[in-house]
Amino acid sequence: MLHYRLHRDPKSSHQQITALVRRLGRSPILDVGAAQGFLGQLLQGSHLDIDAVEPNAYWAEQARPVYRQVYAASIEDAELPSKTYRVIVCADVLEHTVDPVSVVQQLRRVATDDALFVISLPNVAHLAVRLLLLVGRFPQMERGILDRTHLHFYTLDTARQMLRNAGLEVVRQRPTGVPLDELWPAGEGSLSYNILMRLQHLALLIAPRLFGFQWILLARQAH
Repeated sequence: MLHYRLHRDPKSSHQQITALVRRLGRSPILDVGAAQGFLGQLLQGSHLDIDAVEPNAYWAEQARPVYRQVYAASIEDAELPSKTYRVIVCADVLEHTVDPVSVVQQLRRVATDDALFVISLPNVAHLAVRLLLLVGRFPQMERGILDRTHLHFYTLDTARQMLRNAGLEVVRQRPTGVPLDELWPAGEGSLSYNILMRLQHLALLIAPRLFGFQWILLARQAH
């Protein structure tokens, strides 16, 4: 059942989102699609109030100890309080929904007027996907950018446009790296692994649109 694992790379979405939410220092927070509760775990001791929405009943129970409240329902069906949350996190969620624009608009109704949205989306313009397309392949995979459960695929520009259509304005964007600990778990801590990690961080600085595995977007309600 544990499809996801916590990533330790500081450039991973887990670590970047946690660091950003800590810096924002706002609550209450709504973690949409919380899985086993990684964000709640990483924010323990921060004194921030955080609720979660998670449709998988098993994961919702796993997450419950590290959240103030867990809504065990899809975001479309969750009965959330209106005008409540000052930070809303959608980490690798919107690409799985039938209508991402409607979902974001629904979340805007449970957000305060000054709320900030932290959203991560996979980058279909990553070098690996470009190379696959070059040889005529677009495979369905168990996880990653081409996860078979993804209903939508985004570049940075189309992600920004989707959020704009939903009434949000992106104020900051950051790329994440490929999760090397998923691809090469046996190598963690080795010299070769650390060198590869540093090279990836450099590539993200030089060409983020090409080497970014995901985009982390900070957005606010457009006025």
